[in-house]
Amino acid sequence: MSKKDEFRIEEVQSREIEEFVKSSRRLYTNGMVKIWPPGCTLFTEYKNHVERVRQLEVRPDDVWIITYPKCGTTWTQEMTWLLLNNLDFNTAKNIRLIERSPFMEFACFVSRDEKVTSIDDTLTQTQNLESPRCIKSHLPKQLLPKQLWTVKPKIIYVTREPKDVAASYYHHHRLLYGYTGSWEQFVNAFTGSYEFWKIRNEENVLITSFEEMKKNLPAVIKSVAKFLDRTLSPEQLEQLCDHLSFDSMKNNPAVTMESEMALFDNSHLGGKVQPFIRKGQVGGWKSEFTPELAQKIDKWTADNLKGKDYLHQH
Repeated sequence: MSKKDEFRIEEVQSREIEEFVKSSRRLYTNGMVKIWPPGCTLFTEYKNHVERVRQLEVRPDDVWIITYPKCGTTWTQEMTWLLLNNLDFNTAKNIRLIERSPFMEFACFVSRDEKVTSIDDTLTQTQNLESPRCIKSHLPKQLLPKQLWTVKPKIIYVTREPKDVAASYYHHHRLLYGYTGSWEQFVNAFTGSYEFWKIRNEENVLITSFEEMKKNLPAVIKSVAKFLDRTLSPEQLEQLCDHLSFDSMKNNPAVTMESEMALFDNSHLGGKVQPFIRKGQVGGWKSEFTPELAQKIDKWTADNLKGKDYLHQH
């Protein structure tokens, strides 16, 4: 056991997690640790970056996109960056999203093998980005930079039906991390957090959802624009909706991370480079979950969000 700042870091001692690690050929090569609070499991390498993340400078004009993975993060990033940058579609199409809107902790997550040494130090990239910054993170609330809660920049948090998240994240693990374990094994290791739901009424926090974007994208764009103090003409709104459509996003190399996908060994998938943006469906979990596994996720959700007015009542 060791301590970093106010955190307790322990080696993972769980049969399910150990089996999960063995089935992920790339990301978890050095094992995993559990960090308290919030009690989340991350790869061992991350413990070397806890303080760097916590001490990162936060600026008042930042906009932070914070989500659990596979909740519509890329969609929200592209929308937010364009709203912050006067709908500069030319730059959006020619400069990759990960350069315009960095994934703050990404470099801390990636195995340092010879195939990914080209990945930049994303903490330094985030620190050096010109204002206004649009920053992405998947970290739990307790692990984010301390200044988020004193400087109070605008934060957009995106939710999604947990079973759809699990299904999408399973395919993501197979694609990026070489996961070869079973679907059931993956679901057994899958959990999330509801810490941001507790602060949903703060003035600097906007919570939206993947389902809302699928159901009524123009309404979500208007909501985010209002939150960011931006106005759009009907013509601009239509342009942005077209740019953010699923087909447009899936075929836009600036957001699909094609060069990053090609870095990873995909022999377990038949050697074919798989798309980063997959189906983008609501309810896709129904074709993947057994009734027993669906019930397990529903029970976890009900137990942890009881009485919290949670918006996903599927």
